[in-house]
Amino acid sequence: MVRRMRELDISRLPEGTYLNTGAAAQSGYKLNRFCYDLKDPANREAWVADSEALMDRYGIVEEDRVLIRAHDWLGLVQRGANVFPLLRLSQLCGFGLAGTGAQMRGQTL
Repeated sequence: MVRRMRELDISRLPEGTYLNTGAAAQSGYKLNRFCYDLKDPANREAWVADSEALMDRYGIVEEDRVLIRAHDWLGLVQRGANVFPLLRLSQLCGFGLAGTGAQMRGQTL
């Protein structure tokens, strides 16, 4: 039996689709680890107390910090953030699931 590998035709993807490729996942690792670890109440408390210190602890680069401060969730996804752990951060910043999705589409609630 011969198996054929399916290749993704990027030109056929809907507008606004951002692929989480291996390269994107690798570049977003620290950011994703940071967001994932917000499941820990101590990290959430640390975020509220001093968000910059917590980002320092995780080695978050300035480009990502600018996007975090601006609550630019789509920009973070484009830089390699996974939307599921990113929702932990957006919720800490006062955005719910609907608000985060709306912001990523350029809409308001």
